[in-house]
Amino acid sequence: MNGRIIKLVVLMLFLAPLAYSATPFNSENVSVENALEKTKRATLSTKPATMKPLKSLIKFRAAGFNIAYARGEKPDSHTAIGKPSVLKNIAKLIKEKKIDIIGLTEVSKGDARVLFKDQPKVIAKYLKYNHATSIGFKTGMGLLATRGNAIVSRFPIISHKNHELYRNDEKHERRGCLEAIIDLGDAGKLTYLVTHLSLDKDEVEKQIDEIIKIVESSKYPVILCGDFNSRPGSERIKKLTKLMRDASSNVDGTYRNKPGIKIDYLFTRGAWIFGVCEKAGSDLSDHAMIFNDFWLLKKKEIKK
Repeated sequence: MNGRIIKLVVLMLFLAPLAYSATPFNSENVSVENALEKTKRATLSTKPATMKPLKSLIKFRAAGFNIAYARGEKPDSHTAIGKPSVLKNIAKLIKEKKIDIIGLTEVSKGDARVLFKDQPKVIAKYLKYNHATSIGFKTGMGLLATRGNAIVSRFPIISHKNHELYRNDEKHERRGCLEAIIDLGDAGKLTYLVTHLSLDKDEVEKQIDEIIKIVESSKYPVILCGDFNSRPGSERIKKLTKLMRDASSNVDGTYRNKPGIKIDYLFTRGAWIFGVCEKAGSDLSDHAMIFNDFWLLKKKEIKK
């Protein structure tokens, strides 16, 4: 009898650290879309972000960041000139946080307001990454000010296109959703989307519906990020989370670093697990950069 008790105690001591290490993930962070993933679900759901992932997984870090055309963090500086020093520090932050793919909003391209800097190109060049840009707003024939979205990626960008989103008045800013197909190597391809939605309630609701159609039409796993100008409890965000998972759900206060004002998100749809979302860069913009780690099954491991 004493021998059995000793064995039980030893077994409990062995299992205790494994149970503790499982906390960063839960079953809601596991998406299963084929038979192979179903057999691995129990194993994957217990892999914490700090542990080395299984050999059958590829890890990358994705992010979204409204850089406010590098004007800085002051909320009253919307007419300020984009600063090259802030832009460089944004690029440094992306490198420091080891971001592999990032969607950027409120970027400018070669206009007077940013001292004629092609901001996505400057960031990509600093990182030695690939990039794609779409500009939806222009004034003074694009010479005075521009604004749009961009994707900067360590992985090759196979193709990209901009989806123009609904507006109920031609005088309103043309909003868009930039789509890039990214080659992850052994893991296959990824659809990366970045958007910046309207402040008009009627427009943003229809824009969400359009983005849902874009996500549903993708042949590949999807990551969607951007500035949605919508709070987590809004019906428009609830509608989106019926289709996708919010990989930034634990993050609060993405705008002006104020608790409760979350309007930036990182959504996912696909056969992967993700870690705990973090934020940084509130000293460089009036928004925070949000980022998370993702583990995606390698294509050769997925058997149909």
